[in-house]
Amino acid sequence: MITIRKATNDDAQACWDIRNAAINKGCSGFYDAGDLFIWTEGELTEQFSRIVAAHFYVAEQFSVNTQLKTVVGSIMLDEPYAQLEALFVAPDAMGIGIGKALLQFIETMAFNQGIAQLRLESTLNAVDFYRHCGFGGEGLEEDSIYCSPRGIALECMVMYKNLERRK
Repeated sequence: MITIRKATNDDAQACWDIRNAAINKGCSGFYDAGDLFIWTEGELTEQFSRIVAAHFYVAEQFSVNTQLKTVVGSIMLDEPYAQLEALFVAPDAMGIGIGKALLQFIETMAFNQGIAQLRLESTLNAVDFYRHCGFGGEGLEEDSIYCSPRGIALECMVMYKNLERRK
């Protein structure tokens, strides 16, 4: 069973670890290994922890075997820019609908806040996932370069989705 909730400072390490594992697994073969190393190196920072506590939502998976909930995904909505950020799913939980559930959660939240269109910058490996979820479309995608604060430049795809009330 998956639940989605507002993240707390206590979730920062799990979000950091999931981010790095998802980047290393999902982006391998799409980006240079040296760039992936730079992108994911280092320890959890206080700045990342503050962002998680202030803006992230997490997906938790309940294990019947252990009777514990484990954080398995994260997402963030940058409201002023109507931009989706930080959608990451733990590699061992990929492919079971967690990313889609997080995305639907944020889309509903954004729509309820009066946001009519979401924007995101997709890594190349995730473009098909976002297209499957309704992002992009004719004339709505554009190539871009993500310039990391760590000094690397990565190709990405800017994608959009018009939001509608869920039935």
